[in-house]
Amino acid sequence: MSKKKVLIVGGGYAGIAAANRLARKSSEVEITLITAEPIFREKIRNHQVIAGTKGKDFQIRNLLNSKVSLIIQRVEKIFPKENKVLLNDGTTFEYDYLGYTAGMRAGDPGTKGINYFSVASFQDSERLRKELTNHPNARVTVLGGGLSGIEVATELAENYPSAKITLLDSDKIGKNFSSNAVLYMKEILKNLHVNLIEGERGEYLLEDKIKTSSGIQVPHDYCVISAGLVASDLGKNSGLEANKIGQVYLNEYMQVPEYSNIIGAGDAVKVPGEEYSYLRMACATALPMGIYLGERISNLMGNKSAIGQKPFELAYVGRCVSLGRKEGLFQFLNYDDSPKEKFWTGRLGAFVKELICKFTVFSFKAEKYFDFYTIPQPKEKTSAKQNERLVTAEK
Repeated sequence: MSKKKVLIVGGGYAGIAAANRLARKSSEVEITLITAEPIFREKIRNHQVIAGTKGKDFQIRNLLNSKVSLIIQRVEKIFPKENKVLLNDGTTFEYDYLGYTAGMRAGDPGTKGINYFSVASFQDSERLRKELTNHPNARVTVLGGGLSGIEVATELAENYPSAKITLLDSDKIGKNFSSNAVLYMKEILKNLHVNLIEGERGEYLLEDKIKTSSGIQVPHDYCVISAGLVASDLGKNSGLEANKIGQVYLNEYMQVPEYSNIIGAGDAVKVPGEEYSYLRMACATALPMGIYLGERISNLMGNKSAIGQKPFELAYVGRCVSLGRKEGLFQFLNYDDSPKEKFWTGRLGAFVKELICKFTVFSFKAEKYFDFYTIPQPKEKTSAKQNERLVTAEK
């Protein structure tokens, strides 16, 4: 009997985890991972790339089980009806099962200005680092006050004390943190002399300034875009049904409904539920999704899998944010990503954040040899917000 061919598109958190988990489940499978770069890009460390504080890189080959073949190419298109993909060198690659883990990319900021950089791009992050090395007194606006934006602003303010850093967001920063955790983050930003502008939408992105919807002008020498991230357009351009930010729709078993031999994971896919479900774009989502992807394909191939035979479920435990190299914050969460009151700060928060970042790479290495990663499962299905609504309804 010929071996089944499994192709995994994308060498990020989900793709590597899926390949390593599946490689140990059956000898009757040929696994190939195709990705555009030989180096694993830790996107959760791009703020450190910008500030010049990131450590060593990791070769994807060294993170993969030896049974997994690696091809360094870019996938141009998927032909789901024909079970094949087209690579950028013009060749095609056939599959029996496709793991779709194409990841996310920067959205169109509405400008082609060379002074704009996306935190989602390693190349942009490296380019900005070189610029700041030569211009340490620059004015830098960080557009988007989510986790990445906060990390970029604090990392730059700590490492370039002469620079003028502005963090601009259309809403309030720390929307998914408890109120006291938000106050702590704002105090750190204040101590680092970061100019925080909340509730102002960047309407016009000009070469040397941003004009907000209310008419405020925020001048800059460089602007870091940490908002408007979208999924890879590979799936959508290949005819797979996707939402407005390019995430391919999946069913509860992480399969494309129309093509059940395509199983997705990570930032490039959307599981059933509300359009903006609690499953956010993050390595905390991509890694367990990748583990499930490997288990699901194994189950589809006839191997027993307690994980892969059930619909995908994930519970969040916490979310963390670095506030420079010396400060950090770890927020405890309900399963649905809503915040609890408990959080850790200071050096403990920074230590936990760094430990979690290192844990992802350690997970890849461990998964080469045994089932290491356990997907956190919801213990209760009622979130804090749902409880609030229930109490209100009873009154």
